[in-house]
Amino acid sequence: MMDLLKKWCDRTRLYAVYFLGIVMGCALIWNWGSWEQSQKLVCILAIIVPMHIFEENSFPAGFYFMNNTGFHSKEPMVYPQNQCTNMVTNSGAEIVLIIVTFSTLNIEVSAVTLVVFFGLGETINHTRSGILMYQRYREKGKKTIYGPGTVTSWCLMIPLSTAGVKWLTVHPFTLVQILGGIGIFLGIAVFLILLPFAISMKVKSKRFAFDDKGYFEKYDR
Repeated sequence: MMDLLKKWCDRTRLYAVYFLGIVMGCALIWNWGSWEQSQKLVCILAIIVPMHIFEENSFPAGFYFMNNTGFHSKEPMVYPQNQCTNMVTNSGAEIVLIIVTFSTLNIEVSAVTLVVFFGLGETINHTRSGILMYQRYREKGKKTIYGPGTVTSWCLMIPLSTAGVKWLTVHPFTLVQILGGIGIFLGIAVFLILLPFAISMKVKSKRFAFDDKGYFEKYDR
């Protein structure tokens, strides 16, 4: 059973998330003429997230090393982010976004608020982590604050968040609706990221450790 879980958490779950991104892309094209703009925004986020995950974990990869270093992990290839927590975070976030996509018309303002805060949160985190890694490796030749996930954050998520803000400025909303969207965002952060990390920091399982540092390998040679 553990071997199957290891295999799933290694690469298979990434392929599954990428496939879900393709499915959502097809859904967006199929329903473009009938969906409201709010629903399109959430669906586009559900397409961008697998692209973001690809940059973090497949090419150039290494976000997990950068993130764990930011958590001051003594073993940044092992914890708090590992292949198992990645599976929970990546798959869980994508599933939540798919559910919200098809529920958007019932929670329209909250759904768009989620789009705004998701993009802002990811971009702030990647920029902060990128600065830390620049400071760590600048003496070894690192010249930018780039880290895996930075391009999709700044070039895709920030424009989408801007579109979400624009939508909110021309549609009426209440504070409760805005807080609803923030609540979904915080729920993803707490239950799909921080809670798995907390468990991982206790367990420190090397079974689900990462194999290489991806983008950062060249700076540790």
